[in-house]
Amino acid sequence: MNGWGSLGRGDVWGSGPAGDSGPPGPDTMRGVCFCLLYDLCCWLAGTHRVVSAEVDEYTMTELRSVEDPRERLRRYVSPNLLRTWEGALKPFFASGLRLDPELGEAGSFEEHGRDASGRAKAELRFGNRSSVVDPAQRRHDLPARDWILTVWLSPKPGRYVDNATIRLA
Repeated sequence: MNGWGSLGRGDVWGSGPAGDSGPPGPDTMRGVCFCLLYDLCCWLAGTHRVVSAEVDEYTMTELRSVEDPRERLRRYVSPNLLRTWEGALKPFFASGLRLDPELGEAGSFEEHGRDASGRAKAELRFGNRSSVVDPAQRRHDLPARDWILTVWLSPKPGRYVDNATIRLA
C-alpha cells in the first residue's frame, strides 16, 4: 500500500468494489468524515496510540495499528492539504497547547455527490464541548457549539481527501 489507497473493498477505505471509479457510497463517505475528524482530534490532542477496537466508527481498518495520527492522515489526505494544516497549526503546537476533545454525537450526515470538478463531497455535523489545555495543565473550556466538517475526495485514482473544512454550523 503506497498510502493513497482507493475506495475499493479490502483496502484502507473498506467499501465498494476494488478499482471502482464510481462515486463512493454514503457509508464510505461517512467513514472518511469520521476518520478524518478522529485523526485531527488525536493530532491536536498530541496522542500517539493505535485506534482502539472500541471505536467502531473508525472504518479505515488498515490504519488502526498506526500510532501517530499525522501518519494516519498522510495515508489518505492530500499532501498539499496536510502541509497547509501543518503551517496553520504551527502556532498552536509551538505554544504548547493541546486539545482535550469531547465531541457530541454526529447530528447529521449529508452526501452532496460530485462538485463541478468531479470531487465527491459530504458534510458531517457534530457537537463540540472540547477544552484546550495550556502548558501549565490548566483547562480552558471552549464554547459548546455545533460544527460542520466538509470533505471533498479527489476524483483522481486513489480518491484521497483533496480538501476539508471545519466551520461553525
